[in-house]
Amino acid sequence: MISCQDADVLAAALSIGSIDTADELKLQRHLTGCTDCRRLAGEYMAAASRLPLALEPLQPSKELRARLMKAVYAESAADDHRAESADRISWWQRAWSRVPVNRGFTVLAAAAGAAVIGFGSWIVVGRQGSTPASRTIAVTAMPAAPHASGQLILERTDNEAVLTATGLPGPAQVAGGNAVYEVWLIRADHTAVAAAFLSQAPDGSWSAAVHGDMSAYSTVAATVEPAGGSVAPTGPEVLQAGLTGA
Repeated sequence: MISCQDADVLAAALSIGSIDTADELKLQRHLTGCTDCRRLAGEYMAAASRLPLALEPLQPSKELRARLMKAVYAESAADDHRAESADRISWWQRAWSRVPVNRGFTVLAAAAGAAVIGFGSWIVVGRQGSTPASRTIAVTAMPAAPHASGQLILERTDNEAVLTATGLPGPAQVAGGNAVYEVWLIRADHTAVAAAFLSQAPDGSWSAAVHGDMSAYSTVAATVEPAGGSVAPTGPEVLQAGLTGA
């Protein structure tokens, strides 16, 4: 088991995609039994999902492209060396090295990460011509929120997605009381894994960043849950997006 302090660091790393599989499993186990950390992880994910939208697209100069590509290749060459020494470094040291020590800088780091991801997508698209960098799946509104609509955008690797929706009433209007919209990754056997919380933007739209191996799941869904979230879905389902055959 990990502590709440360690979970805080890993949740921040998860929100910007800077976490390995082993650490993500440790975090998921902790979140299953910790309401406060689950809420915090959802807040990190919601904040990170909006950062790319706040960045103005820029055409990088030839000099910048050259420097970045040089850094990318250097990083790749260093991966083997890091893999050899990884066993000598504890998981929390690896996670801590990926995010700023001062949590106040987390959003700035995420913004920088989003900029790098955006540039990386430009490189991939440039190399592979017309091959799309992401896939879009239409979201189905459920009876609890019949006027909702939205989309799930899956990245090429199927390990990250952004869920957006409009026409959703506040969760308290659907179920009453102090409630939230929680996002789930659902397997074919109907077991559900808590993935994120939908967060509302000033324009009334909702969004969440969803991390996980999408190929291992059949559905992404959102339900109304008590404040802080639930370990498993308990409230009305408002949105659903099928992953099978997407």
